[in-house]
Amino acid sequence: MAKTKWIIGPGTLTIYPKRNLRIVGVIFFVLFAAFIFFLSRSIQGYSTELTFGYYGLLLLIPLLLIFIAETKVVFDGNNRVLYKKIAFLPTGSIPFDDIASVEPYEILGSGYNYRLFKKSNRHGKGLIVSGGYSKASSPNLIQFQQEVLPKIDELVFANAPVIPKQAIYDFQFFKDEGGVYLLRDNKLGSLIFGFIFIGATVAILLNPGFMANENAFKRMFLSYLPAAIGFGLLFAATSNFRFDKSQRKIIRSTFAGRVIKEYPFDDLIRFQVIRKTTNLMYSGTEVRAEILLPAKNKVTILNLKHFTGTKKIERFLDEANTILGRI
Repeated sequence: MAKTKWIIGPGTLTIYPKRNLRIVGVIFFVLFAAFIFFLSRSIQGYSTELTFGYYGLLLLIPLLLIFIAETKVVFDGNNRVLYKKIAFLPTGSIPFDDIASVEPYEILGSGYNYRLFKKSNRHGKGLIVSGGYSKASSPNLIQFQQEVLPKIDELVFANAPVIPKQAIYDFQFFKDEGGVYLLRDNKLGSLIFGFIFIGATVAILLNPGFMANENAFKRMFLSYLPAAIGFGLLFAATSNFRFDKSQRKIIRSTFAGRVIKEYPFDDLIRFQVIRKTTNLMYSGTEVRAEILLPAKNKVTILNLKHFTGTKKIERFLDEANTILGRI
C-alpha cells in the first residue's frame, strides 16, 4: 500500500501525506456500521432520536479519519507560497523564503517520515510532507525521493537567495572570559536535588529500623540508591564547558575543576540536535557535540545543553560556530 500520494504540475506540487488513512477510515466505518446494526437488533426500548444520535457519534470517528486523509500540502511555485489544507479547508500557509529545509524525521525509533522545517524553528516538530516509512527500501519512499524531493528543490530552493551566516558578537549562551567562552547553564536545581538525595541516604542510615524485615540486598539497594542519584546530580551540577579560542579546544571540567578533559576544535565532527520524548510526550531537545578521539579511533558524545523549547537552538549553534571559527 502506497504511503504517500502526490501530483506534480508545471509550477505546483501537491502532496497527500495522510492518504493511507482512507483505508483505515473505511475499515472502521464498516466495523462500526456492523456494530451499530448488531446493537439495533439487540437493544430495545430507546427512543429513535437517542438511537440515531448515538449511532451518528459512532460513525463520526471513521468519517473524521476519512476527512483527515484528504490533508494536502500544496507548493505553489507561481506565488512562492506553501498552502496546507484539510480537504477544502485552508489551515495555513508558509512563504517559500521562510522554509529552511525538508529532511527525514525519526518517528519514535520505529521509522521516519519527511518534514518541512521553517527558518524560525529549524529544530521543532516540523510540517509532515510524507507518510511514515519503516524501511529505506520501500518502493513508494524511493519514488518519493526521486520525484518529490527534486521538485521541492526546484520550486523552493533553486531561486532562493543565498544569505550567508553572520558572526555573533553579543553572546547569549556563552560568557566571554577573555577569549575563553564559558557555556552558561543553570545548575542550581541539580545541586539542590543532589544534596536532598544524598541527605535521604544519610537519614536512612541513621534509622536502624528502616526495612528491618527485608533481606540485606534489598535494604542496601534502597538505602544507597538515593545517594547514587544524588552524586550523579552533583556531578552534572559541578561540570561545565569552555570553548578556548586561543588554544582551539573544548575544555570539559567536572567535580569543580578536579577532572579536566580537552578536545581540539578540529576533532569536532558535528553538532547533534536530539528531540526527546517520554511516554510519547515531548520532553525537550538536547544539543550534543560529536567528537573524534584519534588516539582511540572512536567517537565520544558531549551533552552540551538541554532546551525545553526549540526556537533558540539555531541561535545557540550560531554562537558556538562563531567561536569555533566556522562562521
